[in-house]
Amino acid sequence: MEYLITFIFCFTIVYLIYSIVVVYRKKGFEKFKTSKQLLFFETAYKIDFKKINLKKFAQSLAITNAFIIAFTCTIIEIFDNLILKMLVGFVILVPLMLLMYKILGTVYKKKEGKKNV
Repeated sequence: MEYLITFIFCFTIVYLIYSIVVVYRKKGFEKFKTSKQLLFFETAYKIDFKKINLKKFAQSLAITNAFIIAFTCTIIEIFDNLILKMLVGFVILVPLMLLMYKILGTVYKKKEGKKNV
């Protein structure tokens, strides 16, 4: 139960901060349009952001990033040793990022062809 509370707390905090700073703030959203994350999705998954709603993508990315960070924080709470926490965190973080970004990129690549996304 403790780990579930940790996950929900981390997820909520990360999602709220990301949403406020990047999605809903005009200056943050303008920077997001030229960010490295967007460039990554353009090059890796060949997504044309002119065909999709960028705000919806930013929200999806906020949820994805919140999940990645919350899941990693929850897993490393199992361990007591700081060095072990760092190693496990790194081992979980990188594959989880690749997997979740692959899923997000695939979903939005499919949505790209549809109208009114």
